[in-house]
Amino acid sequence: MNNRNIPSIDISNSPELLRIVEEVKTSKKPRILKKDSENVALIMPVGTAKTAKKREKTKSDYEAFKSAAGGWKGIVDTEKLKQDIYKSRKISTRPPLEL
Repeated sequence: MNNRNIPSIDISNSPELLRIVEEVKTSKKPRILKKDSENVALIMPVGTAKTAKKREKTKSDYEAFKSAAGGWKGIVDTEKLKQDIYKSRKISTRPPLEL
């Protein structure tokens, strides 16, 4: 995540918040801040997000991909499917705008 677009807040003069932040930093575990019973914020230690490792594709992966080609042939009427897709795109699901 790019932190340059997130506004920062200086907490140097907030001892209670500093205590919580230090706890999160030390434990490397996020904490949820609540107001009454409502979750209002999440504090996460910076730099702990893990990126998913990409698995190398094997020959069997490519074979499975190729074998899926044409799998709908004879089962799905593709022209009707395309017409239905275009029709559904014209249907608005948003409520009308009132000014």
